Amino acid sequence: MGGKVWAGLGAFVAVCLVAASAQAASVAIVQGDWWTPDLQNVLVANGQTVTLIPNYTAASLAPFDAVIHYGNSYVDMAALETYVQGGGRLIETPWFWWNFAPTAPLQVITHGSAAQHAVPYPGVTVLDASDPLLDGVSFPAAGGGLSIGRTLNSAFVAGVTQVADWADGTAMIGYRSLGAGEVVGINMHVITSDTAYWTIHEPWATQLFLNAVQAGPVVPEPLTLLGLLLGAGGLVGYVRKRRAA
Repeated sequence: MGGKVWAGLGAFVAVCLVAASAQAASVAIVQGDWWTPDLQNVLVANGQTVTLIPNYTAASLAPFDAVIHYGNSYVDMAALETYVQGGGRLIETPWFWWNFAPTAPLQVITHGSAAQHAVPYPGVTVLDASDPLLDGVSFPAAGGGLSIGRTLNSAFVAGVTQVADWADGTAMIGYRSLGAGEVVGINMHVITSDTAYWTIHEPWATQLFLNAVQAGPVVPEPLTLLGLLLGAGGLVGYVRKRRAA
């Protein structure tokens, strides 16, 4: 009996591992001036596969589930449009729209009136608590000694799904569809060391970016979920039969 139970348990664990691996996203982070590995380290520690790239083409971006871009050096708007239209997920952070002029299909958040490198955390106003980007995210109250970097007085462009504002009314999190993919704007520095990048180590910021690269908390594929249920049910049923015998 013991050998069969352990064999069944091993099969069940194997199915669980398949389900867990399905949660990992293949992420590219576009490097540039003042780059810091903090975001990369956070994603890798949470099971994501991260590749650092200094530049790209539409073809080189195609294999990635998500591309995080802060726009401090290299930007190719045409390549990014092609990538997103093909089903990719582009995540823009403040220098992307501050240093460059995004094409209309890629614009989520406007330029703003100032580039803020490290200012007291103002708190967050949630606009849509049901949005998957905020699953598991609990924003702290304003203050608390935390600093953030962002663009000030930025707004969402027309047609964007608005998820959250900074408490002073500056746009914080929003997204829009483009072809088969999606463009996400997060108005908070977490990549570049010339600003308050350490925010990424806050639990709420970690979860926000995990949600962003995974397009929300990952649910196992239907067949994988069925395999989990069948594996668990079969193992329990086997043990019960042996006990009855």
